[in-house]
Amino acid sequence: MALLKKKKSLLVLSATAGAGHVRAAEALVATAESLSMPVTIRHEDILDFTFPLFKKVYADIQFTIINRSPELWGFLYRRTESKGVRKKKSPLLKLFDQFNYKKYLRTLNEWKPDAVICTHFLPYAAISEQLKKPEWTIPFFGVVTDYYVHSLWLNESVRRYYVPSDEAAWGMYAQGIQHKKLLVSGIPVMPQFAERSEKRKARTSLGLSPTPFTILVLSGGYGVGVIDELVPSVAEFLSSYEHRQVQMIVVCGKNRKLHETLRRKRFPPNVDVKLYQFIDFVDQLMDASDVLITKAGGLTITEALVKHLPMIIFDPIPGQEGHNTNYILEHGAALTATNFSILHYKLKIILEQPELLSSMRIKAEVIARSDATKKILEDVLNCIR
Repeated sequence: MALLKKKKSLLVLSATAGAGHVRAAEALVATAESLSMPVTIRHEDILDFTFPLFKKVYADIQFTIINRSPELWGFLYRRTESKGVRKKKSPLLKLFDQFNYKKYLRTLNEWKPDAVICTHFLPYAAISEQLKKPEWTIPFFGVVTDYYVHSLWLNESVRRYYVPSDEAAWGMYAQGIQHKKLLVSGIPVMPQFAERSEKRKARTSLGLSPTPFTILVLSGGYGVGVIDELVPSVAEFLSSYEHRQVQMIVVCGKNRKLHETLRRKRFPPNVDVKLYQFIDFVDQLMDASDVLITKAGGLTITEALVKHLPMIIFDPIPGQEGHNTNYILEHGAALTATNFSILHYKLKIILEQPELLSSMRIKAEVIARSDATKKILEDVLNCIR
């Protein structure tokens, strides 16, 4: 009788610096479980193993800068891109890391996972000195969650990088990462996004009208001062198409103030606005929609691509969102708008040129990588067998 192979233990680490890193980690866990892979897998936030004040500052700083001064964020992004990783850590930073990540290192040594999969660079960048030591045996893998790879992701101790596109792989190779350490996999998304439902069927199951042109608006990442103006502005523009019914689906997420603000608004008779708070069926709303208005977070646009859903990217933030936008614009899967009047124009050409929307759907399908999550997990297991 053949001996049963011991299940491999995988630790997936993210950081709460933007929801995308966490969602990618959750997708890896959900896929491993849905496919009954021969692994034990768990997801943790590295910031939970650090000083509480550090966790709060690290988690809040990106959101605060982006919302108050996106231009400053763009400057910092470019500054760290040109100077960040190749620079050695200062003695003071090494000392801080030694204390801040002491619990994290102790936990890794106690758990001894067969592999650590990182959807953020911090889990390996924080202990880069330890990973260089000959006695270190736990392999680290990096899963990039945007369509451009910032230099902060680059670390010689990472066993393999999983990147979203050939272009991203090319850029990493140009910065010194060996070809054998690069696998073009796509960005991991939850299993349900790879399942598509016919549009009318999806609308009926959600209690939506089956026939109107349907616009999905996702508020993730936007401050209340944007979406609470964007939705009425778009609705007012759509009122000029008085003989055409339009359906707007707006997901407010955890932003209760936004939901209440929009709930009190009066919209034109031909525009039916459906409001949702925090939900777990965005995949179904994407199935039901004709076009998505959104920011350019790596996970959101990947989910839309996998659903073959055309996008209008509204006012992308400089930095990773700008790079993400450029990628899907170049491939014809999206349009972009920097203000409300341009957004109205982009909606106008979509409404009046249905062939454009059809073309965008096809182009989204061409660059979608719906099997990314499975591909990453299988490759990690192959590397550690």
